[in-house]
Amino acid sequence: MRHVIFVLLATTTVAACSSSSPAISSADAGVEPDGGASVADGSAAIVDGGDAGIDAGPTCTAAKEQLLKPIDTVSTGEVTVLADSGGLRTVYVDASAGGTAAQGTNPRIYINLETATRAPVTDRSAASSTAWDLAIKRPVLFANSGDGGPGTGGGIFFPGKSLGELTAADAAGKTFPRETFFDAECNALLDPTGAVKTSFDGWYDYDGATNQVTPKAGAWIIRGGTGKLYKVRIDGYYATGDGGVGMSGGRYLLTVGAL
Repeated sequence: MRHVIFVLLATTTVAACSSSSPAISSADAGVEPDGGASVADGSAAIVDGGDAGIDAGPTCTAAKEQLLKPIDTVSTGEVTVLADSGGLRTVYVDASAGGTAAQGTNPRIYINLETATRAPVTDRSAASSTAWDLAIKRPVLFANSGDGGPGTGGGIFFPGKSLGELTAADAAGKTFPRETFFDAECNALLDPTGAVKTSFDGWYDYDGATNQVTPKAGAWIIRGGTGKLYKVRIDGYYATGDGGVGMSGGRYLLTVGAL
């Protein structure tokens, strides 16, 4: 039986910081149970409308440094295409960041969905790069836009839909939410575990009895950093490098296709 240590996080948000304030060092927010679980409720909203005229919001430079704790090295996490058939790739992504205890000193892994490869960017250089589409570190995912990056990325979840059912027409007229990690006063927006709340918040169900994460049934349309559209299904969080199921969290199995 796996033993899980829950880390109780303060309920207060990250202190508001102006863009001119010095960076603040603090302990990592969002430490999830050892099984890779964090608690998140709800799904990403599907919103009608265009993207024109969206306010980029405050810069919150120091608050972002405190919240995201960027590591200026490229992730060594493995990204492997396990299968490629009918325009769909099965991709293994090791976003475990060294495990729960070591995640504070390991960078996020940045995925280029077009090539299904790891983008050679660090947490710092990713902030000025559109060469990546999806950032992952343990159960936290975000797109390349807004507070997440300089691109036009975003994700929309379609509950219960299969990848085969999704077409580019499903994205027509929809707003891809920008990644917004702070309010107008640069207070961090956090999920119930104290991790940064992203547009992918609620992508899984969490079983408190087993401490297991299960991806919600359905598929995503993700707009990449350069505006290209992809359909993505999250198939697992405990994958092994050969596509099997293991015990360690943060190891994803994704199915990815272009739209």
